[in-house]
Formats: sequence, C-alpha cells, structure tokens
Amino acid sequence: MLAALFNELPNLYLFTGFSFLCGSCIFLWVSQLPKSTPAISRSWGMNISWVDFGLLLFTCLLSVVLAQTLLGQLIKVLKPSKLDTAFLNTLFFQGSILAAILVLRRKFSKLYGESLDRPEPLRTGNLCLTTLAYFVKFLPLLWLAALALVMVLQALNIQPEPQDLVQLMTKAARNNPLAIAGLAASAIILAPIVEEILFRGYVHRFLRAKTSVPLATIGTSALFALIHFSAHAFIPLFLLSILLSYVYERTGKILAPIVFHALYNAQTVGLILLQPILPEPNF
Repeated sequence: MLAALFNELPNLYLFTGFSFLCGSCIFLWVSQLPKSTPAISRSWGMNISWVDFGLLLFTCLLSVVLAQTLLGQLIKVLKPSKLDTAFLNTLFFQGSILAAILVLRRKFSKLYGESLDRPEPLRTGNLCLTTLAYFVKFLPLLWLAALALVMVLQALNIQPEPQDLVQLMTKAARNNPLAIAGLAASAIILAPIVEEILFRGYVHRFLRAKTSVPLATIGTSALFALIHFSAHAFIPLFLLSILLSYVYERTGKILAPIVFHALYNAQTVGLILLQPILPEPNF
C-alpha cells in the first residue's frame, strides 16, 4: 500500500511502525475500546454568568497583548534570530495566558477556582493508558482529514503554503538544535497544558452549562481552530478539538485532553523533523 503512495520502497522501520499503528487502530475500533463512561449531567459545567466568562477571555487577551508588547521591546534590544524569535513568541503567548488563568483562579477562586475534573477517582496511569488508546484510535481520522483537505485544495488549484514556524523548524533542524528543542518542548508540553485548560477546562465547560454538550463541542472547536490563524488547517484543527472535547467528556479529567494534545503535537513535530528523510508522496 505504501509503495503506491510513495515514489520509492518504504523504509522497513517506517512500514513496520505504520502497519502496527493501523493494526492497533483496527483492533480498538472493532473491540470498541476504551469503554465509554456513563453519561455526565449538566451540573459538571461551569456555572458563571456571561459577563464573568467574558472577563475571563478579556483578561487572557489583555495578558497576551501586554506580553507581546514586552516581547517586542526585548526583540529590539536582543535582536534574536527568526527561530529564537519564534520560540520567544510562543513562550510569551502561551505563558501569558497560563499566568492570567492562574491569577484569576487564585484571586477569584469562587468564580474560576473550581476543579476542572469530575470528582470520580481515576488513577493517573490508567488515565494515560486510556488516553493513549483514544489517540491511536482517532489518529487515522486526523490524517484522513488532512489528506482530504490537501486533495480538495489541489482540485481547486490552491497550493497551501507551510506555516512560517514549520519552515523555520525544517531548515534549522540541524543548525540550531537548542532552539528546535525549545520549540518542540513548547509545542509538546506548554501548548497542550495552556490550550486545554483554557478551551476544555473553561470554554467547553461554560458552554455545556449554557447549552448542551454537542453545541459546546462545536462552539469550542470553532474558537480553537480560529485562534490558530490558519485557514488551511481549520478543518483538521476543528476535528482535533472535537476529539479532545470527546476525550474530556468520556474521562472527566483535564489531564486526558492534555496528554492527547501532547501526543498529537509530538507526532506533528516528529513528522516535521523527519520530513527531509521521508519519501515524497505520489498521489
């Protein structure tokens, strides 16, 4: 099958890993694992007013503006490279949102300080294994969505341009490993923590208390995809967010979508770094 997709015979390790992934995915779908948990009542949602929710988003936005302003002044003084600038931009952007949420949780604990998890006990090890099973089960869907989008764009004679960060990471993978490691750590660790706390822990739970789980999932996913400012990646990001919300609803633990998100970003970073040695697609 891979020989039909690529211009050359696939690497043995690539073929073995891809085959194992496909086999595991098929097994999980056929066996209907992991087992679903009972339906969750609406009381798990975040019961605050629209004004208080708006203040949460405004505080996060304000913190980003202040952080980016400070970063702009630092860049003028330090004059870092493009790759270092991308790393600092990601660090300041994600860090400012996390700082704003932590301050709100501490200063206004009655509004924003409640637990982001359901009270049911669940061991961390079991939760991580369950999340890994969800990731293996749903990863082919994300790949198919990305592939379908590429094929549609090609049919419309639209050539999607890689994001600037992707191009920087590809070119500097060998020349600046320290900056690459920083960007990878930010994408795999910091970004999933910040984005899942904000979108799943607050936005999704607030919307599900005001509407319903499906509408909350759609609204959260639309906002999640829009905030990444990539028109070509909107559909894959929208689907990713739907799956993250589903995992959050099934487990009731914020760690689950964080781990799922981290695994997805890790495989994305891995594909970017391995791109120079991967065979070219031949559709």
